[in-house]
Amino acid sequence: MTRAVKGPGYAFLLSGIALSSPALGAEPDPDRCIPSEVQPESIDLDQPRDQLARQSDLVIPQGARIGQVRIVSRPIFDVSDPEQDNLLYRTLNTLNTPTWDSALRAQLVFNEGDPYEPEAIAESERVLRQREYLTAAWVGVTHVCGDEVEIGVLARDTWTLLPTVGASRSGGENTTNTGLSDPNFLGSGKSVGISYTRDPDRTETSLDFDDPNVLGSHWQTGFSYDKRSDGRGRSAYLERPFYSERTDWRFGLSGLDDVREQSRFVGADAIADYRLSQESISVDVGWRLAERDDRQWRLLAGYRYDALEFERLPDEPDLDLLPEDRTLSYPWIGFDYRENRFREMTNLTRLQRVEDVRDGFVWRTELGYSASGLGATEDRVVLNMDFQDALIATENNYARYGLGQSGTYRLDENRVENLEGTFSIEYFHGGSVRWNSWYTNLSVTAAHNQTADQQLLIGGENGLRGYPSDYQQGNRRALWTLERRYFPDWHPFKLFRLGGVVFTDVGRAWFDDGRNNGPDGGFLKDVGFGLRLASSRIEVQRMLHLDFAFPLDGDNSIDRLQVLLRGRTSF
Repeated sequence: MTRAVKGPGYAFLLSGIALSSPALGAEPDPDRCIPSEVQPESIDLDQPRDQLARQSDLVIPQGARIGQVRIVSRPIFDVSDPEQDNLLYRTLNTLNTPTWDSALRAQLVFNEGDPYEPEAIAESERVLRQREYLTAAWVGVTHVCGDEVEIGVLARDTWTLLPTVGASRSGGENTTNTGLSDPNFLGSGKSVGISYTRDPDRTETSLDFDDPNVLGSHWQTGFSYDKRSDGRGRSAYLERPFYSERTDWRFGLSGLDDVREQSRFVGADAIADYRLSQESISVDVGWRLAERDDRQWRLLAGYRYDALEFERLPDEPDLDLLPEDRTLSYPWIGFDYRENRFREMTNLTRLQRVEDVRDGFVWRTELGYSASGLGATEDRVVLNMDFQDALIATENNYARYGLGQSGTYRLDENRVENLEGTFSIEYFHGGSVRWNSWYTNLSVTAAHNQTADQQLLIGGENGLRGYPSDYQQGNRRALWTLERRYFPDWHPFKLFRLGGVVFTDVGRAWFDDGRNNGPDGGFLKDVGFGLRLASSRIEVQRMLHLDFAFPLDGDNSIDRLQVLLRGRTSF
C-alpha cells in the first residue's frame, strides 16, 4: 500500500459527509406497477435461506431499465421482536449511527437508468455482504413498472465502534492487544482505528484509515502508521480496482516503508539476528480485453520497486548468516483469465451466514524484467502465477484446488532464487442444508534456493495446532487437515452463533538435503476439539476460535496440551 498524509484522508472523509444525501429516483406510479411477492420488509436476515429468496413470480420485460433504487436499512436490533425489545438493545440502536444511504449506494455496481442485468444485481449483493459494517444484505427486484424495474436494497447494520481489550494464545505464545476501531465511522463506511499490540516479537502502536469509496466513487484510499519497539511501518495506497466483473479498467498506486527485526529459526529456536528495512513502490493498470459467455480476459501491466536491506544486530555473532541486500526494480506485464460464475452457500466457513463462492477458475500470471539499469542489484526475470479452480459446487458439496508459484531467475548466476510453488485442495460437504459437515484440506509447498531470510515453517501458527509455533522449518512443507464441523441453528439472545469442531492435523516441514529441521524430524500429528463463537450483531466478520489440541509426536519439551485462543475471519 502507498502512504497518504493525514490531511487528505480527512478531506476525503469530510467530502464523503458532504455527499451523504441519497440520490433520488422518480417515484414509481403505483397504478402501473406490479409488486413482487418478495419484499425487503418480509425477509428475515437472521435466516440465511430467507436471504436467498428471488423474484420468480415477476416477468421482467425485455430491455427493461432500472428506475428507482430503494434503500431499506435495518438497525442492529429489531425491537419489534419481543426477544430483542430490551433496554440494552434499544440503547445500542440509539448510540449507533446508521449507515448512510449514500454509502450503501456507492457499493452498488449499477445506477438508476442502467439497463436491467440480473448479474449486476447479484454482484451488488455479493459486494455488500463483504462489508464489515453490515451483518447481511439482499438486493432484488421489488416492482415492475412498465419497462422499468424498482430495485430494493436491504441491509442491516452491525455495531462497529469497538474498544478492543483482548488476548490470544497460539503455539505456546501469547499476544495481547488494546485499541479502538470503527470500520463504519459515523455511518460513512470509512474505517478508522488505533491499537496497541504486544506479541513475542515486538510491541506495536498502529493508526490506520481506509476509505473504500472516495467522494462516493469507486476509488479507494488509505494509510497506516505503525510505531514498533524494533522499528516502524508506514504505508498508503490509492486505487480504482476492478470493483465489478464488468469494470473496464483499473489503476493502483501504493508504497511501503517498513523496519523491523527479523527472526531466523534453527531447530525450534527463533534467533532475531538481523534488522530488515524494506522500501517499495508499485503502480499498475489493467484493462478488460474481451468477454465471451462468462469467461473474461484482462490485460495487466505495471512497475514495482522493492528494496530489502539487512543489518546485523550488535549482539549477534559474526558467524551467523546475514542475507544479502537485494533490490528488484522492474516493469511487468500480466494476464488475468477468469470464469465469472458464483454460487450462494451457507455454513461453509461462517456460522449461519450466506457465503459467495466462485464456481469456476481464475488464472493470473505476471512476467517482469528487473534490470540493474533501473536500480536493481542484478538482472533478474520475475515470474509469478496463481491458478484457482472449483471442482464441485452443488448445494451440499464444494471443492476447489489451487496452484501458486513465485520466484526470480538470476541472470548473473544462471540460477533461480526464492522459487516457491504450492498446490492445495480443499473439500466441504454438507454445510448448506445440515447442521454438521465435513471439511478437509491438503497443501504441499516446495522451495528452491531460498535466501537466508526465507523459510517454510510449520507449527501452531502454521496449521499444526498441537505444536509450538514454527516447530519445524525447511524448504519443503506438507499439511493435511480433517475436521468434523457443527453448525447448530442456535441463536441465544439473538446475539451469538456457536459452533464446534473435532479435528486432526498431520504435517511436516523439512530440508531436501537432510539438514536439521527441528526437534522431531518426522511427520507430526495431533488431534483436538474446539469451539467457534461469532456475533450476529457485533463485528460479524470476526470469529473467536478456542482450540484444545493434543500432540501425538514431538520431543519432551512441548506441552501435552496446546490451548489456542485466536480471532479469525472464518471457521
